Amino acid sequence: MRKRSDRRRRWPLVITLTAALLASIVTAPGTVAAPPEEPAGPRVVAADGTVQTIDAINPSSRTAGMFALYTPDFGPSTKTNKFGGEAVLRETGNPGSYEVLDVCTVFTNCSNPGDNAIPEDGVVLSASPGGTPDVRTFLRDHVRAGELITLDDLTVRTVTETIDATDPTVETHPAGVDPASGKCFPGCRGGEQLIVYTTASGRPTTETNDFGYEVTVIDGRVTARGGNNREIPADGLVISGHGGRGAWLSSNAVLGAKVAVDGSTVTVTIDESTYMYGAEQALARAEQSMTAAAESCLIVDQQGAATAAAESRSLLNQAAEASAAGNVDGSVTLAEQSRESAELAWYRTAESRPVEGRGMWVRPTETTPAQIETTLDQLDAAGVNMVFLETVFQGYTIYPSAVATEYGIAPQRPEMAGFDPLQVWIDEAHARGIELHPWVHTFFVGAQSVNENGGVGPVLEAHPEWAAVEREDVGKTGPQPSSQEPGYYFVDPAMPEPREYVKSVFTEILTKYEVDGLHLDYIRYPVSQPWETASFSYSDYARDAFASEHGTDPYTLTPDDALWETWNAWREEKVTSFVAEVRDMQLEVAPEIQMSAAVFPDPSDGLAKKFQNWADWADRGYVDVLTGMSFGTSAASVARDTELMRESVGDENLLYTATYGPFRGSTPDVLIEQTQAVRDAGSDGAALFAYNQLSAAQATALEEGVFRAEARTPHSDLVTAAREAGQWTSGNVSSATGTCIPEKTAKKLEKELAGADRFLEEGKTDQAVKAYGKAAEIVRGSSEIQLNFAARLIRDLAMYQRWTEQADAEHGGKGGPKR
Repeated sequence: MRKRSDRRRRWPLVITLTAALLASIVTAPGTVAAPPEEPAGPRVVAADGTVQTIDAINPSSRTAGMFALYTPDFGPSTKTNKFGGEAVLRETGNPGSYEVLDVCTVFTNCSNPGDNAIPEDGVVLSASPGGTPDVRTFLRDHVRAGELITLDDLTVRTVTETIDATDPTVETHPAGVDPASGKCFPGCRGGEQLIVYTTASGRPTTETNDFGYEVTVIDGRVTARGGNNREIPADGLVISGHGGRGAWLSSNAVLGAKVAVDGSTVTVTIDESTYMYGAEQALARAEQSMTAAAESCLIVDQQGAATAAAESRSLLNQAAEASAAGNVDGSVTLAEQSRESAELAWYRTAESRPVEGRGMWVRPTETTPAQIETTLDQLDAAGVNMVFLETVFQGYTIYPSAVATEYGIAPQRPEMAGFDPLQVWIDEAHARGIELHPWVHTFFVGAQSVNENGGVGPVLEAHPEWAAVEREDVGKTGPQPSSQEPGYYFVDPAMPEPREYVKSVFTEILTKYEVDGLHLDYIRYPVSQPWETASFSYSDYARDAFASEHGTDPYTLTPDDALWETWNAWREEKVTSFVAEVRDMQLEVAPEIQMSAAVFPDPSDGLAKKFQNWADWADRGYVDVLTGMSFGTSAASVARDTELMRESVGDENLLYTATYGPFRGSTPDVLIEQTQAVRDAGSDGAALFAYNQLSAAQATALEEGVFRAEARTPHSDLVTAAREAGQWTSGNVSSATGTCIPEKTAKKLEKELAGADRFLEEGKTDQAVKAYGKAAEIVRGSSEIQLNFAARLIRDLAMYQRWTEQADAEHGGKGGPKR
């Protein structure tokens, strides 16, 4: 088991900070807030009187031209890039009044135009590039350190936005049509659009893809929020936004908000009743979940949930009393506290398993050991047991690399020079019982957006001859970026020299540092469709090598030629053979560590566009763990991706489905729902992308919910994992006897579980596999076991059987040696 440290309260306490912020931005206690004659929505009034509209509060991502407000609820810092501008503000004690502590934009000579710390007693104003007019200039021209500025209508507010279309079709909404196909984009929703869907459309759901945000409106109130392709209610509508319009919707159409659609205008009103409604709904969900957990004998924190629910009910009653007394600000604050207590109760009704992978991708921005320790404290508090630390990215290593120096390449990321961050990360992660897996970019070596003067990055600066060449760039001088992954530079996967360099860097990591794994990313060609322009790689080396083997220059081939599939297979083999080489190296120099890879969950998508055949890698035993990158915004979407991968690899590989809740700014409940969904779909754990976007509220949901209990990783020791998890299940059966499972059936089941445990202890993995199979048969053969309890038993027994079969194969059993 991982070492237990003091995990509590490493993240800011969201409830206290939320209440404090609300109290500071509404009218004084005991007074009634008079609504403005013309509701203006959230805005900033500078000391010189200039007004700037706030587009979003705590947005999931700061889209082009957005002026956003970040509160302590968002997390420790804004996590924005360096191309915008930000002002750090602190409360003054007067309602709505803030002192400017610091302001910095990309236009001025300062070091912090992005990713500023959010004061516990303040907020951060943040402006992104790309708008017209440029919102960054408001901060540059009208905000000065030491001045007092005003924030208005942040809590009780009315905002309006233009609707691009209602129930769009090809005929009525050309802006939602893909010009290449003449057909609608998913849902006929185009980029940066706000769409309304009603039952008049004739469609049961919005049919949108996973790249937006939607809310359900019934009887003029927002009743549900979250992902896409939502069901359209018979007595309501769905509003769907993409890009910045989705961020606007997420920020303003909160649960319980009043919504009115009038022609092409939608008006959203957040008032006192909004907060009361949100609290009531959150408490009802928590109470329902507590009842359901008890009825299905789910092992949860029932006492903690009951305590939080009782606190929520008390606060809600106090909010109602304040409202009746005309105390709007007091009612709002109490209702928000009630909602957050109810959410805490709901988190505590989530299942938290003792054995599963809980990964988190981390791009290190820390430049001191103390900063690294703080980050790891927060990850530990959230219940993470493995960190994928970005160690080689954009062509740089985070540690001082002798291999890079030997090849004439910059030896370390400039901002990290002077110490070895990787060693500190390893030492501090292990001190907390967290595994450290270097996350390494393989063939992707540079990005224009982060390199000085838009350059190609250190690898191709030193060796431009290694560049992968896109079909449309044949004949051009020097490395060119991908057209489909704009600004990204890749080395040619077929070329021996860059392959040897990359492998040497990986070897250096595994021989110099005591890491727990190696996590391969960008282990593929760049996106190679459409083939006419974007196909990779037509370097001189690749063309000559293919021609020498098959007698034809691949540049002359089209999909109609007989050799086209041979050309595709040739490129696929270049990726797979490199994975094999890295695997051979790893087994030679660090056989105890785990090989993992971030892959696209749809095998056909990975093969057709990027020549990435991860199912073949699993079959050949080249990887121990696959993290399918599931970009979906709903639980159903990530479950489908997990099922697809499990079907492809069978029982021969561990899966830790990668969900993107933090990156997408999903609500905390979506994080929990997605984690539970991938478990039920056959994943052996879940990994979240990424820490750099993880909010304090999301971290609290993990800590109090799905990652509440300490957990070991399955891959670290498959036999021990199966034994510990099996003993946990046996304990569940014992406690559920007489309630969710008949006593006679429970005894039979416990006998098989005890037998499996004994066989594992004796090294008889093949017999343990059979025992788990018999246990599953007992569950399937009984109609008296509570249905949800039975479903969890079948799910978990299949997982333990899978782990045991893999252990049997590794030990030379009937499945043969895995490695």
